[in-house]
Amino acid sequence: MVCSSSLVRLSLTLLLLTGCERKASQPRRALVIAQPRAVESLDPPRNTTAEGAQVVSLLYEPLIRIDGASGRVMPGLAARWSVAPDGRTWTFHLRRGVRFHDGSPFDAKAVVYTIDRLRNSRHPHYHQGYAAWQNIVRNITAIEETGRFTLRLVTKRPFAPFLRNLAIFPLGIVKAQPLDRAISKTVALTPVGTGPYRISSHQRDEVILTRNPHYWGPKANVERLVFRAIKERRQRMLGLQSGTLDVAFGLAPADRPIVQLHPELRLQRGRGDNVAYLAMNTRRAPFDDVRVRRAINHAVDKGLIVKLGFQGLATVAHGALPPSVWAYTSKIKRYSYDPARARRLLGSVGYDPERPLRLYVMSTPRPYFPSPVLVARIIARNLARVGIPITLVVKSHAEHLAAVGRGEHDLCLLGWVGDNGDPDNFLYMLLDRDNARIGSAQNVAFFDHSKVHELLIAARQELNRAQRKELYLRAQQLIAEEAPWVPLAHSEYDVGVRHDIRGLSLSANGIIDFARARF
Repeated sequence: MVCSSSLVRLSLTLLLLTGCERKASQPRRALVIAQPRAVESLDPPRNTTAEGAQVVSLLYEPLIRIDGASGRVMPGLAARWSVAPDGRTWTFHLRRGVRFHDGSPFDAKAVVYTIDRLRNSRHPHYHQGYAAWQNIVRNITAIEETGRFTLRLVTKRPFAPFLRNLAIFPLGIVKAQPLDRAISKTVALTPVGTGPYRISSHQRDEVILTRNPHYWGPKANVERLVFRAIKERRQRMLGLQSGTLDVAFGLAPADRPIVQLHPELRLQRGRGDNVAYLAMNTRRAPFDDVRVRRAINHAVDKGLIVKLGFQGLATVAHGALPPSVWAYTSKIKRYSYDPARARRLLGSVGYDPERPLRLYVMSTPRPYFPSPVLVARIIARNLARVGIPITLVVKSHAEHLAAVGRGEHDLCLLGWVGDNGDPDNFLYMLLDRDNARIGSAQNVAFFDHSKVHELLIAARQELNRAQRKELYLRAQQLIAEEAPWVPLAHSEYDVGVRHDIRGLSLSANGIIDFARARF
């Protein structure tokens, strides 16, 4: 489906009527950035969305960072590190001369505080919103200061994704606070970081950041960043066209040709480490039967979904890992679009629907799903053709995540953006039994397979990459055979940008480093 020329002409005519020219006399001291939903919290681990990650990554810095171009592990607030021969004891030497936004010095105490409050549910400043990220620090058994700028971390066993997990945004270092439960709410609302920007104001639908003049690294170019939550896609587009917005996330496929033809706009495009998928709740009938799950895989027309729901700016997915992740393989069981075969499989189990199945879908566009409701409607039509009636349950993104985390769905549409480039971040996070806890599930298929669990845990402990890859290949094959998902697509990222803004680049996780932006 391609946006018609008449639609483009209408949009450009509207642009001319509203006025697109930005007066030359207006000083450019701020960037105004629109996102589809509000930032959940300014406390890093209370965020699970791209919108939250985008903002908190400018305020807080982790020990380790992943280079956006090469994907390599690089120093962050840790200047260097080493691991003992046992593969379990890590020593970190911290960067000196770094100050928090309030002027206080950064030290090892802040790192211990940040990690302890995430991993320990009895910590005075633990918040229940941290539950989604506890698995990234679950393997840490001890953390201690060994000097003002050195610390030791001990893991239960050798842990291959350890350094890359330390680079994930929920582990952005926050200033240590007195361990008093009475101040836990204040800490959660206004933690203090070391990043290139600091908080100026925070309202429900708007966060304003100002440049940190005392930042230890290269100073940000733009003085102020204004992040606005604008739910309606048309309002984001109108703001971008009229010049009241500088950057707009959450473009729909139909918006792209308008942006491309507009003389004052351009598309910022990047490759995404992501996957969009249809998950089946394997804890309830009929999806407790693998034959039904395989039938669903044959019933869904993924090629049509990529063509219509992604406007071709995606590749068909056959598993959880995108091709850019090093353990990806194409040599796993694939399910062709074959409605007749789907009907035969359903017939073999005597499937006779007593009620329509509920397909949960978010109304908010996501980096991995530019048009989620459209995709849900395509899937509903596909399944109806093989005798499976579907009722769509459409919720806002926040409501959708809460509902599927509680396991309310029969089927649901969801996706994942890789945090650190490691296969563990996809396969363990999304398909291991450890992450299928009702109430905070990341594994929303509630897939529980003992052999897959055994392979994924072994891969976490294996430090040899070639042997790790072999473990992941076996796990992916088993997952494909058990079919808890219909993997749908790996999408590209598109962001609408005013033409005079430079220095932007999209990382593989969809985050833009606005500290490098310039006019």
